Amino acid sequence: MRQSNFLKSRLRGECIPQCINSHFINEEHSSKHVFLPHAHKNYLELFFVSQGEGQYMVDGQYYNIRKGDIVIINAGLLHSKSCAFAKNLRSYSVGICDLALSGLPDNCLCAKGEPPVVSCGLISDQIGEMFRLIYLLHSDKKHLSDICDCMALSLILLIYEMLNSRSQNESKKPRSSASATADRILNYLDEHYRESLTLSAIARELNVNEYYLSHIFKDEFGIPPMQYVMRRRIGEAQSLLMDTSIPIGDIADMLGFSSISHLNTMFSKYVGLPPGKYRQSLRNMEE
Repeated sequence: MRQSNFLKSRLRGECIPQCINSHFINEEHSSKHVFLPHAHKNYLELFFVSQGEGQYMVDGQYYNIRKGDIVIINAGLLHSKSCAFAKNLRSYSVGICDLALSGLPDNCLCAKGEPPVVSCGLISDQIGEMFRLIYLLHSDKKHLSDICDCMALSLILLIYEMLNSRSQNESKKPRSSASATADRILNYLDEHYRESLTLSAIARELNVNEYYLSHIFKDEFGIPPMQYVMRRRIGEAQSLLMDTSIPIGDIADMLGFSSISHLNTMFSKYVGLPPGKYRQSLRNMEE
């Protein structure tokens, strides 16, 4: 595909972004099953609220979302969706890789620190139809992948222009030393959550008192460090169950669970049903 001057002014290089996945989540699934923190290292995700309202976490910040909102999740950012705040929530998501926008890191659509929620306003119905059409076409990606890529690119450019026109009035508050330490702990857990971790081992590695480590982490993020590790593992398991056909036993090994039984037990505790049934529930929505 030859790039126009319009595209050349916004994209770095000749590569055209690719749509790699698309999902639809209905009201019943949104209200019953929490989606725990996870991250996509190599692609951007766009989440569109087609109906209802809820709450979404991106990079540690919580945002109220409602019909017509798009949540931008840059590659590498932790994100999750709470079922506790979901009211009649219906949504679509699109995963996009090979995105290189001028002035931004690869697979990023908004700048660091910029609010990731965009209201589509008067064009929310039209944007919703674009998400829905990408979802429908992607079911036959073998034959229609080029059309999905073009539509995803159109979506990106629309959102890019919406972001450019949005006024920036928010000022960032300076971080305290305790918050900076909590961030250092969080970064360590995000890098090592697949490994066998204990609180004492983390404290030794970071040269922080074990009690102080647990206290400031919970104060900053609302949950104890080891519970955060488990929620990260479950969140990543949900993502793998949704986007891949990797066997559940292999997912357990990849994410640091001691056995498939351990994964089944913890997944059921946090999500409300075992991983096999969770994967099947997602497939049932797509049939």
